[in-house]
Amino acid sequence: MLTFEALQARLIASVNARIHNGEFSERALARLVGISQPQLHNVLKGARRLHVPLADAFLAKLHISLLDLLSSEELLMVDDPSPDFLSVEMLRLRLLRKSSSPSATKGRSKREAG
Repeated sequence: MLTFEALQARLIASVNARIHNGEFSERALARLVGISQPQLHNVLKGARRLHVPLADAFLAKLHISLLDLLSSEELLMVDDPSPDFLSVEMLRLRLLRKSSSPSATKGRSKREAG
């Protein structure tokens, strides 16, 4: 079963990979998300906890979707879930995926789309 803790670990791994690939430095990323470089460093190496607001900032500023954190096999299970895989987290991700698709937002008014 996929947990939020596992998703957090995958998010940190994704951010670390982008730093190691040279997309940006820790210092530049810290500025981008609005925290100090030492605080970011400690989160990325696991010495400090990844809090929800920082996780949200990573997702928003780096344009990462929760679906980007899933493996190919997990994505297939979201599309065609087996009874063993139907957990609350996956149902939420499935609903999120459907609600963020262009066809799902097409019929909504500007006010609803917010």
